[in-house]
Amino acid sequence: MDAVADLADHYSFGELRTTHEQNIVLADVRQSDLPALWQELKDHGFDTANIGYLTNIISCPGGDYCSLANAKSLPIAEAIQRRFDDLDTVYNIGKLDLNISGCMNACGHHHVAHIGILGVDKKGQEFYQVTLGGSSNHDATIGDILGPSFAAEDMADVIEEIINIYLDNRQSAEETFLQAYRRLGIDTFKERVYAKAY
Repeated sequence: MDAVADLADHYSFGELRTTHEQNIVLADVRQSDLPALWQELKDHGFDTANIGYLTNIISCPGGDYCSLANAKSLPIAEAIQRRFDDLDTVYNIGKLDLNISGCMNACGHHHVAHIGILGVDKKGQEFYQVTLGGSSNHDATIGDILGPSFAAEDMADVIEEIINIYLDNRQSAEETFLQAYRRLGIDTFKERVYAKAY
């Protein structure tokens, strides 16, 4: 936080903004300062170019920090990010929104993500419901519920299987996850995901 504040002071007149996608924007940076700013961001480990991709997850604070949540969100996001920690793999998957909410208040906007995860409580245990095909763009769509929920320890495997189904069935590298989902429908994903023993 101190490093980001220092960068804002140095490069953007002390101004920074947060976006609804949980990213930080340094406004009004001189174009001539962009290389130096990028180098300083890199020195602090802030240079991952993943905006709009799978590992740029929108997540509510979940059960770790919110008394309303049914389940934890941040450990699920971390497990998915660790599973997909190679940028070449992330870029091969292409543009994809993955959002996580710890309860039905939907602070993570899971329902309008290409892949959404909702934390649910089942008899005092944390489970996660998956939705597919949501969009918050001009063609706004609420995601379809894949089926019964999954245990926390299975979520990274479930997401990897969903991604593999997409990669196995996309018509070209240019066909996005959302386009492929709309073409294939939920049954293609449901059959293969639930065929696994989670």
